[in-house]
Amino acid sequence: MFSAQIFSDYNLNIVSIDVEGNSKTFNYIIEREIKHNISMPLDSAMVRQDCDRIENLGIFSQVTWKIIPLDQNNARLVYIVIESVQNIPPTILPAYDEKTGWSIVGSLLKTNWRGRNQTLSFNISAGGKDTYGFIFYDPWRFGNHVSMRFQIDKSIYDHNFLDYNIETNVFRIDFGRWFGEKIKSLIGFSMESKSFEDNIYKIKNKYNYFSIKPVVKYDTRNIYWNPLKGIYWLNDYELNKHILNDSLTNFSWKQSISVYKKLNSSEKDLIFAINGTCKFLWGIKEKFWLNYMGDSYTVRGWKLPNHNLFKSKSQDYRYGYQLVYGSLELRKVLIPKFVTEYETEFGLLGVFFIDLGVISDNFIDLNKKSKMIGSGFGIRIPFPLIQLIRVDYGWGYVNKRWNSGSLHWGISHKF
Repeated sequence: MFSAQIFSDYNLNIVSIDVEGNSKTFNYIIEREIKHNISMPLDSAMVRQDCDRIENLGIFSQVTWKIIPLDQNNARLVYIVIESVQNIPPTILPAYDEKTGWSIVGSLLKTNWRGRNQTLSFNISAGGKDTYGFIFYDPWRFGNHVSMRFQIDKSIYDHNFLDYNIETNVFRIDFGRWFGEKIKSLIGFSMESKSFEDNIYKIKNKYNYFSIKPVVKYDTRNIYWNPLKGIYWLNDYELNKHILNDSLTNFSWKQSISVYKKLNSSEKDLIFAINGTCKFLWGIKEKFWLNYMGDSYTVRGWKLPNHNLFKSKSQDYRYGYQLVYGSLELRKVLIPKFVTEYETEFGLLGVFFIDLGVISDNFIDLNKKSKMIGSGFGIRIPFPLIQLIRVDYGWGYVNKRWNSGSLHWGISHKF
């Protein structure tokens, strides 16, 4: 293998482009991410961007490249991939969710179904959350980054801090389209049924919605699983129109912006990442839609609210319908990602974080409510199929007092 650096000062003309290492994935899935053309001088920066795009498909443990010199300054460009674990056979495993606790999950997952980068998933669970569902996703269903996603899902679980049992039924279809490489859009349509049954009096409140969910993203990240640079700006809208009663309709907007910057030149990257997020709700604000602050996705370092904590009203500053929060992280690569003998990726990142957030029933009171702070450290472990596993431990601070801390874990970075 010859590195790009050796030949970067020479006027090598690329006369052929090939792909190696893909025994399960069709060539065209990789080739459609390659922008470098034949019969042009080698552009190593463009090749590295091609490798980033191929890695962002999420089905390869490693993506590299090499050039093979031929005659008269001509060369062959080769992209080399190592395919990751792409399928989970029918399996029964324990799973944990912060809100619902432990469940036994039976699943069948294919993230590169038929070698076409399609996702097919069947799952069923029992325990903290009883559910069954089906998902199909194709990122190029109707051509160049014109995607389709289809979902059917039924879930039954207890609310984590209200005395209600929740049952949801969802039928949803999404269509997405990219405009160039940076602007990405999606619109989703769904029929949803949600019922809330009082655990004491067994009174059931049922809501039937037709929902429309447009999403617009501006995305310049180089690598999705652990960005070294770029901006990710998300605008997520959702209109839930009650089928029988317009007075029960609501509209929500989530806006999130994240910025990433590598601070060193070492292979063991040091990355500065900062995020700001707001989530607002208009329309019906019944208690069933009550939100909270203090978990692995808002402000870390706080134990998840439960029934006893909510009834005690000792932390009323944690509940509301309007949220604003942000995070700052320093991410340090401790073990650079590599491919094991089993062709799966492994590595280790260390993270220091500071979170800040506030929540209120309405906009005008946001500035009056107590500001919640969380700070701590964590690790990130690259993992097939789900990008990475995240484990954080933090301590919360509010009204001049620190709490005893809390452990959080989840899938993928917080932002």
